[in-house]
Amino acid sequence: MTRMPALLALVLLGAAGSALAGRFDPHQAGYTLYRGSTELGQATVQLAAGETANCYVYSYTAKPSWLFRWATGSITERSDFCVEDGRLMPAAYRYHRSGIGADDENFSLRFDPERRIVTDHKGEEREWPEGAVDRMGVQLEALRLVEGMSFPVDERRLTVTIVDDDRIKDYTLAVVGAETIEVPAGRFETIRIERINDPRKTTRFWVAPALDYLLVKVEQQRKDDPVIGIALKTPPQRPQPTPDP
Repeated sequence: MTRMPALLALVLLGAAGSALAGRFDPHQAGYTLYRGSTELGQATVQLAAGETANCYVYSYTAKPSWLFRWATGSITERSDFCVEDGRLMPAAYRYHRSGIGADDENFSLRFDPERRIVTDHKGEEREWPEGAVDRMGVQLEALRLVEGMSFPVDERRLTVTIVDDDRIKDYTLAVVGAETIEVPAGRFETIRIERINDPRKTTRFWVAPALDYLLVKVEQQRKDDPVIGIALKTPPQRPQPTPDP
């Protein structure tokens, strides 16, 4: 079974401002999930404050409609991380899918910063490379490509190392241009980014400076398979600051 919504989650981006702190502003946004011209369901991305200062919970939930749920199941990804000296420090990651064949895909990771070791749900340990993040963390790291960028766009590239379920891999992303696109939430001027180091499939996504660099759309295609994508449906919701007493 192909991890359809999970592949999209690899490149989902949260809100980001021109300053580093903007990458970690709590927010929630809703998306339409589709395959080719067929709408499959809905997805939600949320970044919430953690229990301690400078720590956060980043999550992605995909809920196909009842017509497609039997085939793909619902998917939840969650990353717990902290920020130390401007660097992302993952603490725990969990991927869970319900439905046919899900038991073979579900996994979790725990990160030990003192031993520089990652332990999976089976108790197996492996080295944690310097600077490596989990599959959700790469989405926030990639925002460094577009922080402060305006039109016309500049050519930029960034490589991020990811600790995945059973391997370590690199994602090289590049800013390839600017486009005006239409999604359920409206029409937006966007910056287009693509992964350029995987010849087996195409991954491309669009972020809107007018929405503080929020993801507007992402698409992925393997060879001649139909395009799988998500498109912004509900603009980001942000917690209101608590007034001083």
